[in-house]
Amino acid sequence: MADPKVIGNQAPLVSRTTLNVGAQYRQPLPDDLSGTMRLDFQQIGRTWWDPYNVTSRDPVSLVDVRMGLEGGKWALSAWSKNLFDKKYNTEFSPGGFLWKALPRLYGVDLSYRF
Repeated sequence: MADPKVIGNQAPLVSRTTLNVGAQYRQPLPDDLSGTMRLDFQQIGRTWWDPYNVTSRDPVSLVDVRMGLEGGKWALSAWSKNLFDKKYNTEFSPGGFLWKALPRLYGVDLSYRF
């Protein structure tokens, strides 16, 4: 950008820091079954909305979880993204236009291998 006032500022819509940590546990169960649990944590650092670094979003912490059961050729799992239904904006534009993040999502996956 040609304006020298923005030199050295954080780029808009780009967080300087992010952190992703995941853990998974698998437990053998009777009858040739196995259970799994997975937890994922993501922290998105402060995000500036404009090149002048006037407006920003505070850091956001998100948790995803998945629990499943697997046997032979099939697998069944229940999951949630944004488990604690964190409300935040994913983007902001001049003029006050903003895009809200997706709310808590959840679902069930069933798979079968032929």
